Amino acid sequence: METSKFLVYYQDANYDDPFTPEQISEYTKGHIDHLRDMDSTGILFFCGLLKGDEKGMLILNAKTQEEAEGHVLRDPFIANKCYKTYLIYEIAEANAGNNFLSDT
Repeated sequence: METSKFLVYYQDANYDDPFTPEQISEYTKGHIDHLRDMDSTGILFFCGLLKGDEKGMLILNAKTQEEAEGHVLRDPFIANKCYKTYLIYEIAEANAGNNFLSDT
């Protein structure tokens, strides 16, 4: 089974729970370690923050949406509820090789 790309959108930063500076540091380090691990195994295609907002996004290589979600659930930012919600979308990649998904 081939891999697809999945857009993961982290939203709704959790300001309701009082995280200590130590927790924030621990979760941030864990999040970066998780990104590095996914990058080294070819799972992470791209990641970044949305400027002017406290939302983040990842593009993951995975066989299924469930597999992509498994990677998301292991992220300390999600496991520790630093973000209240996340969304996952499978990407229909448009490029010159598929005529940008055009039938014409």
